[in-house]
Formats: sequence, structure tokens, C-alpha cells
Amino acid sequence: MINSQMDHLRYVILRHDRVPEPHFDLMFEAAPGADLITWRSLEWPITQETNLTRLGEHRRAYLDYEGPVSNDRGDVKRVEAGTCHIDWTTAHECTIHIDDRVLALRLLEDDHWLATPTS
Repeated sequence: MINSQMDHLRYVILRHDRVPEPHFDLMFEAAPGADLITWRSLEWPITQETNLTRLGEHRRAYLDYEGPVSNDRGDVKRVEAGTCHIDWTTAHECTIHIDDRVLALRLLEDDHWLATPTS
């Protein structure tokens, strides 16, 4: 069952370069101390409807890490970090509050999600 999560959670946005398609990794704690829920986005910040790809959960080390990714999978550089809170309305929809910004995320199919800024 998915519960509304209003705790302040850590997040990080990483720029992932030296890969065939440079992108941003949007990483959020699922719960305090948990692994990071991660989406790939070609844009950051998200200012209009944007397609995201859900990736597997990532280690918490990425909250503070910048540098090369193992197995020569590019480099990551932090472009934003801080605290947020996530309100899961279902397993397929959530609202992420980052400072004065709000993103509504909705599963479209498979690992494809739609992010819509609401503020």
C-alpha cells in the first residue's frame, strides 16, 4: 500500500555526461534513509510537460557523490540538491514538492512517466 509521505526527504539532481545521450538523473529518497527512487530526464529544471524514464533504485551515496560512474558509464555532477517531500496518491502517481516548485508525476506505461509542473 502506498502512503502519503510528507517527511522531508533528501534529493539530488545529477547531470550525467560522457554517455551516448547526456541527461539528468532525478534522485529522491523513498523514505528517510532509503535507497533513491530515480528518473532520467533530458531537461532540468522541468518547466513544461516532460517525459521521464524510471530507472532502478540507486545507492544513497549519490546524494553526495560527483565524479566518474563505475564501469566507465560516464560522469555525474550535482546541479541541485536539498530536501523535498513526496505525496504518493497511488503506486503510479505522486507529487514532489521541491522548495516552491511542485512536479506531478504519472506513470504512462512500463517505465515511462510524465512530469508536469504545477506551480
